[in-house]
Amino acid sequence: MKTSLLDFIDSDTLREHLRNQALEPAIECILIVRSRRCSIEKKLEALKEIYDTYSAKDFNKGIYNCREKDFKSALKEYIDSTEKVLDDMYRPDSNHVYNAHATDDIGFHGTFDTFEAAIDGIKNSYSGNEFCIVKARINEFENVTDITALINEQGEPYDMWNLYNDRINWSIYSSYAWIPHRYAIGDIVVFTCDNTFAVVVEDNISPLTTTGRDINDMTLRCVIFEKNDFHSCGGVFIQRDFSILRIESSKESDMDECPKELIRFSHLIKGGISAADFLEEYSNGIIH
Repeated sequence: MKTSLLDFIDSDTLREHLRNQALEPAIECILIVRSRRCSIEKKLEALKEIYDTYSAKDFNKGIYNCREKDFKSALKEYIDSTEKVLDDMYRPDSNHVYNAHATDDIGFHGTFDTFEAAIDGIKNSYSGNEFCIVKARINEFENVTDITALINEQGEPYDMWNLYNDRINWSIYSSYAWIPHRYAIGDIVVFTCDNTFAVVVEDNISPLTTTGRDINDMTLRCVIFEKNDFHSCGGVFIQRDFSILRIESSKESDMDECPKELIRFSHLIKGGISAADFLEEYSNGIIH
């Protein structure tokens, strides 16, 4: 592949772990589709190259789940439909406007006449944030969404879909795979979306099955600590699932920001202290 798969992996930790590992074509495609760091144009170029290089039999290899039995045909459908939506997004007309807002803020930050103008507007005013741009059809009552594009921190569209095809490409986008990773139970990780610290409690090493699985299966089960002064122990431990594509191994330099309760919980999971000692410290609100 002209562009290395590593260029599409958002997590620095995962990218380094996979540096010298070969992955099956279907799993490469799943990682590329999920990438937030690369533009949709770059992703399509890489996907077309993989599609042209491998046979349908090659795409059957690897541990993954897809709604369609023929992954290569589904990949072609994803490529074609996404290219069409991309063309439609860039094609302005007087019956549409482009509304832009931050992904974590539904309040609009601007309305523009073209997709390019919307991208330039948010890059110039809100660089370093993820944004959503909606191409909306104007009628006398409201703006009706036609196409939605997600814009990464570099100001590039990395994903988009058309309301009217009910996301034809969903079979590839919702595919998930078992991804080799380096995390072990008890490791402290950081969720990069909001810098939340967490302790891994399930390593997800076992192969995937199709029973009861859904899009969240490319995750690690973790525990976070949420401070709460009204709680008798000063806070509570909460279980959450984090995408392995959006977490990093915690660095020694970051540990001052990690809740000491989580650090002690990590020691407990790894056998560094007894359960009795941990419970006594936690219940008394005194974590060493």
